[in-house]
Amino acid sequence: MNDFPSTSQTLLEKLAVEATGGGGAAWARFFALYTPAMKQFVRMIDHRHDPDDVVQEVYMHLVKILSERRYDAEKSRFRTFLKMLIRRQLIGMYRRDQSHGADSTMSLDNLSEVPAVQPEQGVSLDLAWMKARHEAAVEHVLTKTALSAKTKAIYRAHVLEGRPAEEVCRQFAVNGNYLRQIKFRVEKAIALIEAELSDE
Repeated sequence: MNDFPSTSQTLLEKLAVEATGGGGAAWARFFALYTPAMKQFVRMIDHRHDPDDVVQEVYMHLVKILSERRYDAEKSRFRTFLKMLIRRQLIGMYRRDQSHGADSTMSLDNLSEVPAVQPEQGVSLDLAWMKARHEAAVEHVLTKTALSAKTKAIYRAHVLEGRPAEEVCRQFAVNGNYLRQIKFRVEKAIALIEAELSDE
């Protein structure tokens, strides 16, 4: 059981604004884009902890690190830094679990340098992040954009469920050309969201 109450998204945004002295719009956009991908990433690499709890803790550290200007883009890509921040948070949580609640979280104060990571572990984390980022982008486009309900349903049926084009065309009374246009349009929107989550 946690000793502290959960921190709301609104509070995190206010903390970020206070910590950086800037406006909250950029942080709100960052939270909206990154939270689903980060939660999916946690689900893929850890099955013991609640992704909401992990991401919440990571945001608390991230706000502090960025406000103190300890992230150096020349030393690592942001996504690498973020993945390692999540990984360190999970390690801290595992240690805390093992010590039955004692406050033994790993220190995140020395993250001005990117933590060392074995090449094979880096590849594994990259693959998990790419998959999480893609899944979050698909979910964002299908739930938070102005595409019509029919367009979203057609895309889900054909691409996500893998149903044959002929079957989907019959069900939704559309032709093959229209189906291909929908797929192209939705995948373009997904790619734009994914690009916002990338720092390449």
